[in-house]
Amino acid sequence: MEKLPISGPIVQVAIDVLTIDEALRVAEAAVNAGADWLEAGTPLITFEGVRAIGALAKEFPGVPVLADYKMMDGVRKYVLETANQGGRVCTICSVASDASIREAVKAAEESGITLMVDLYAAPDIAKRAVQMVEFGADSVYVHWGADQRNENPSYDSVMDLTAVVNAVNVPVGAATWSLQDAVRAKALGASVFVIGMPLIKAADPEAALKEYIAAVRAS
Repeated sequence: MEKLPISGPIVQVAIDVLTIDEALRVAEAAVNAGADWLEAGTPLITFEGVRAIGALAKEFPGVPVLADYKMMDGVRKYVLETANQGGRVCTICSVASDASIREAVKAAEESGITLMVDLYAAPDIAKRAVQMVEFGADSVYVHWGADQRNENPSYDSVMDLTAVVNAVNVPVGAATWSLQDAVRAKALGASVFVIGMPLIKAADPEAALKEYIAAVRAS
């Protein structure tokens, strides 16, 4: 399998639900709205296992599936299983050890999986992004997590993009919380736009996602 090229703008819908049945309903809305990638979110994989990746890949064979493991250790098996399940992309946390990053890169090269590094909680985001690219990561992305947002809702994580985009020569993703975040992230040079909550829990998730996707592609 060849690595999946990252040519933005790519809209990645984070399916952060707890059951495969619900995940398939969200995925259908996302695909109907025009999403480029489907993300088997960390909660989904944690509660349902790696078969959730396969369920999405089987049901929507034309749409790449990303496994958001947020790997930290013993990473090789997760990368290889992504490919076994029909996934195309997986994530590792940048705060993992350098040894784990190198091992994930090797496994990704062997299996054809595209490896994205989540810069979540990195003390120096731009510096760590450069290191990740030097190790061989295919992409990095800026991520202000749910707990961080709950504790400090006023923090504007989109502004961290500028330093990362200026520091690396690979596509940069942005975890967003709204359509407005995505539009600003594109203006700052992001290539991958990740959206899950709150849109996947909207009264009409397909309509909400369609509006988001249209804004990303038009801005």
